[in-house]
Amino acid sequence: MPFTYDLAISAVPSDAILVTELCAKLGERLGTEPVWEGHGTSDGIEVLTTLIAEQSRVVVVLHQRLWQHDVTTSADAAILRQRIRQRPGSVFVVLLDETPLPKWLASAQQFDLGAGGLQNAAAFALDAIASCGGTIGSMRDQAAGDVSTVRWGSAPPSFLGQPRAHSTLRHELDALATSIESHLRERRALRPEGVFELHALPFRLIVRLDDVGLSFSWVAGRAPTVADGWLLVIEWNSIAPTTRGVAALKSANPVRQHAYRVEGGDPAHWRWRVDEPNGRAYSTANLLAEWLGGAGIASVAESRVVDYH
Repeated sequence: MPFTYDLAISAVPSDAILVTELCAKLGERLGTEPVWEGHGTSDGIEVLTTLIAEQSRVVVVLHQRLWQHDVTTSADAAILRQRIRQRPGSVFVVLLDETPLPKWLASAQQFDLGAGGLQNAAAFALDAIASCGGTIGSMRDQAAGDVSTVRWGSAPPSFLGQPRAHSTLRHELDALATSIESHLRERRALRPEGVFELHALPFRLIVRLDDVGLSFSWVAGRAPTVADGWLLVIEWNSIAPTTRGVAALKSANPVRQHAYRVEGGDPAHWRWRVDEPNGRAYSTANLLAEWLGGAGIASVAESRVVDYH
């Protein structure tokens, strides 16, 4: 049967850069542009209901801890349950972390992004489309880029090796603090009895979300450049309810952490990439959304434990 789309993607909003990178790998080899459910195409046209069995040949789920826990992918899951009943074998999964798949999705073919990398994830998606009757175009020869030879002296240092990158770093950390404070105001309005605090220290932000905490710490490297430093983000739980301020983390337990390196050739392309093989990249806004979403899940789990006891 004909399909409007060869490939539809289900992913949480904070994985926007990963979706872009994956689509860039796939685009030239597909007869139709890959689509992300509920998002616009490169033409700016919003696409909806791409996950239903009649619309797309294959669906790839980018599965991670937050998937099914936000409004968008919760709706995706409901559609995909029906799709698997109608067309089993047309849903595929790229694993982004170690979160177990729900039982109804566990039989789908899977690929581990951390172990295999983006290039092989794209090959996995192309194989999935071919296995469902799609046509895959040949890979175009990559024309050698125009590389200018520096005839006199050495090339200038990269953006991240220049002093001006420190100004961008401060700007991104300030933007992070502003977004956190906005989120905390919303939380305080919803739960006036809760404890929602932000403590800003030099190159460190500590966030209190009732019984869960987050810390964002810029760690300088040996060289005095942004390229040599990293951002360390830690999620904390079991915060003592009577302790306020920075001291609240002293008795808390670190339960999850990631280090992020900076990449980008200018301020407009600033990205935080997880410092591990095949790590995902984030804008500052998406990085915060990822950790706030995880903290929300952790807070619910913590409340259930307290209620149980």
